[in-house]
Amino acid sequence: GTTVPKLIFVFMRYIALFFVLVFLLFAYWQFNDPDPVWWITVYLVSAYCAFQAFRGKFNLELFAVLAVLYAAGAANAWLQMSAWEGFFTEGAGLTMKTQNQELARESAGLSICAVVLGLLVVLGVAQRKTSS
Repeated sequence: GTTVPKLIFVFMRYIALFFVLVFLLFAYWQFNDPDPVWWITVYLVSAYCAFQAFRGKFNLELFAVLAVLYAAGAANAWLQMSAWEGFFTEGAGLTMKTQNQELARESAGLSICAVVLGLLVVLGVAQRKTSS
């Protein structure tokens, strides 16, 4: 009956909370980025959306628009790469990076935001259908 959907919503709420923490960590890591204002904003907005979903408040239009914008940004960053060089320089950790590695990281970060916000849209639509 209705117990399974309720369990799924509870589980998804805690997945949303997990991504609040992930996005806050991502935002923290951007303080030494060459363009920190942009990236901190991207991740804090994503954290806010995930927190609202955790609270059961789904602004589906906002989540959908951000998911599309983040997906477009991810595709744009990916297409700017002249060659695949991975995310890290072997032996140099996170510090030494090429432009292609930076673009790959930016694309990955935006992709994560897009996928999570897309999932929140699906969850919000499902919640609306079950509550009406």
